[in-house]
Amino acid sequence: MKLKQNPVSGLRQVGLDVTMSPDVPGTGGTEASYSAQIVWPFSLGEDWKLITYTILPVLQAPLGNGDYEVGLGNTLLNMFVSPAKPDGKLVWGAGPTVLLPTRTDPLLGSDSVGIGPSGVLYYAEEKWGAGVVLQNVWSLGGDGADEVNAFGAQYFLNYNLPDGWFLYSNATITADWVSPSSDRWTIPVGGGVGKVFTVGKQSISTSIQGLYNAVRPDNAADWGINFQFSFLFP
Repeated sequence: MKLKQNPVSGLRQVGLDVTMSPDVPGTGGTEASYSAQIVWPFSLGEDWKLITYTILPVLQAPLGNGDYEVGLGNTLLNMFVSPAKPDGKLVWGAGPTVLLPTRTDPLLGSDSVGIGPSGVLYYAEEKWGAGVVLQNVWSLGGDGADEVNAFGAQYFLNYNLPDGWFLYSNATITADWVSPSSDRWTIPVGGGVGKVFTVGKQSISTSIQGLYNAVRPDNAADWGINFQFSFLFP
């Protein structure tokens, strides 16, 4: 369970992340993201390792009157170089973030490649852990709706309970630097519960949490529900 919670542990993971946000202003519809997420490590010799974290989303954007645009969003690839044998309870990683224009419709993302820096810090005790992933992505070209200058701070808090259960909060604070300052930030807060278990020899993690957008753009929903399901490969 501790390996699952540590973003640079080197644990291989293949999972599904679903976020649904109802009652989007202006449309009354439900915005949703269904993301395939793959965490895969590579050895860089005795002292270093490369952790890749790939997110490929299918997005549902409400248009109003019960209509939706559904299709692929842009693929986000995070790459963290981290010490193979961390010294102490604080672990770290740093590297590039790449945004690939895999979207199938202009409503679902930019048509430009994006790139920027990313870093992760994680601290763990016996029963709890906390960390943050920081990144900023700029598009290489593109203007108007295709221009990207976006900041993300994903925070995660975990408290482990007996029998594989855990309490957690995991959300991403975002800022769209292209938007006006009054309509730039999204700050979600919330939490939920999860469990790590085995089916046969396969380790599985599943969790669910509720999130409230304490700060949000005018066109964003007030709240959402997030569900995660992952196969773990120690």
